[in-house]
Amino acid sequence: MKNFDRAWSLSKVATYLEGRLAGDPEEVVLGIASPEEAAPNYLCVVWEKKWLQKLGEKVFVIAPVNWLSPGQSGVEIEDPKKALIKLLSLFERPRSSQGGVHPSAVVHERASVDPSAYVGPLCVVDEGAVISANAILEAHVYVGKNVFIGEGTVIEPNVSIYHDVTLKKRCLIHAGASLGCEGFGFYNDKKGLIKIPQVGGLLVEDDVEIGALTSIDRGTVGDTHIGSGTKIGDSVHIGHNAKIGSNCIIVAMTGIAGSAVIEDNVIMAAQSGVKDHVKVGRGTIVAAKSGVTKDIPPGMMVSGFPARDHREELKIQALMQKLPEIYERLVHLEQKLGAKDCDGKKNDPSKNNRS
Repeated sequence: MKNFDRAWSLSKVATYLEGRLAGDPEEVVLGIASPEEAAPNYLCVVWEKKWLQKLGEKVFVIAPVNWLSPGQSGVEIEDPKKALIKLLSLFERPRSSQGGVHPSAVVHERASVDPSAYVGPLCVVDEGAVISANAILEAHVYVGKNVFIGEGTVIEPNVSIYHDVTLKKRCLIHAGASLGCEGFGFYNDKKGLIKIPQVGGLLVEDDVEIGALTSIDRGTVGDTHIGSGTKIGDSVHIGHNAKIGSNCIIVAMTGIAGSAVIEDNVIMAAQSGVKDHVKVGRGTIVAAKSGVTKDIPPGMMVSGFPARDHREELKIQALMQKLPEIYERLVHLEQKLGAKDCDGKKNDPSKNNRS
C-alpha cells in the first residue's frame, strides 16, 4: 500500500490516466493498493473480474470500460495494466539529479566524465573511460579501461564493468552485475587445459536492462552483443560471442552458451538454456527449464529437454504419467503369451493366475 505525497482527487486521477470518471470527482484519493490490501479511499487496479468481488466498500477501482457497477467509484480505462505502470511511476525512487564526482571516487586523469553525470561514493573510473551526459554511477561501481557509458545510463551499486565494454543510451544495470568478464574458453591439451585469451568486447545497445548478479562475457574475438530494448533478469549468464537480438525477454537464471544466437523478440523463461552455436528464431518462446540443443525456427513455442514443439512435449508428458500402467499391461500381455520377461526367462502361462 502506497500513499500519495500530495492531495489527489478522483477527477485528477481520471485526468492523469486519460480515463472515464465514475463517482464523485472531489473524493480524496489516499494512494494505491493491491486487491489483497485494498482499503477505503485507495486506488485498486483490476483486469480480472474475480478481483472485483474481493474489494470492500469505498475502494476506488481502476477497471476496463463498462466494468464498474452503479454506485461504484473509480476510473474506467481501456488498458488497466498500462494504467498501473503509470500510477506506480509516481512512487518510483528518484535518481540523483545533480552531476559531479563524489570526493571518495577515483577517476583516472585520462578518463572523461560529463559535468552532468554523477559518479558516486567509492567508484573507480579507469583510463580512457567515457561517462556521458546524465549517466549515473551509484556507489562502488568499477569502470574499466576504455569503457563507454552512454547518455542517461544508470549503473546500480557494486557493478563491475571490465575493459572495452560499450553501454549505449538509457541502459539500467542492476546491483552486482558483471559485464565484459572473461569468457569460459579452454583448449584440452594432452598436458592439461590451456586457457584461450579473450580479447573481444561487449556491446550493449540502447534501452537495455540487465538484472542483479547477471554476468555477460566479452567475446573471444569480436564482441558479445545485446540488442536494443532487451530486458535481462537476475542471475542470468550470457557466454562469449553470444548475439542477443532486440526486444528480447530473458528471465532469471537463464543460461546462454557462447556463440549462441537469439533473434529479435524471443522470450527465454526462467531456468531455460541454449547450447553453444545454436540459433533461436525470431519471436520464439522457450518455456521454463527447457534446454535448446538445436536450431529453433522462428515463431515457435518450445519446452522440455531437449526443447521441442510445446504441444508435442505436452503429449510426451501425458504419456509419461501413464508409464506405470502401460508397463503393468505389457507384463500381463507377456505372461499371457508366454513371452520372455525382462530377465530373458520364458514365462509359463499356466502359472499365470491373472485373468
